[in-house]
Amino acid sequence: CLAGTGMGGRAGLRAGGHEAVNSVLALAPWLPEEDVAAPPEPVKQLVGRQVLIVHGTNDERTDPELSFRLAARAKKANRDVCRFEVHTDGHGLSQYRDEVLALAEDFVMGALFGRAVSRPVRDAFAAPPPLGLRMPLAAGFSPSRR
Repeated sequence: CLAGTGMGGRAGLRAGGHEAVNSVLALAPWLPEEDVAAPPEPVKQLVGRQVLIVHGTNDERTDPELSFRLAARAKKANRDVCRFEVHTDGHGLSQYRDEVLALAEDFVMGALFGRAVSRPVRDAFAAPPPLGLRMPLAAGFSPSRR
């Protein structure tokens, strides 16, 4: 499982196609502004991987709308993509740090060790776009609340 924050999140998404990778966790991934002259960020390398993106809605460093658009394109090629929004949180995801860490742990333990993930994560993977790509991360989220 590749996990990263900011530019590390983008790097994880980009390297997600490596044969040793089965999942990617991207926290507030930095993505370039969309430009008609440049090709969009690739997503085909994510086919066959579980992908979880988490982004604060008040992120002023990396535009959360760009991670939504990337997730929407990736979801068309791979149903195992979901995205959680952390309302009113910024780039560091520090306002709801405990919830973000619990979500990350839940996802990684499921992806690496086959542990059943929490219902919110299952629901996010199963929900069609845009629902599964704009899932709110609830205050008090904990994998033990299945």
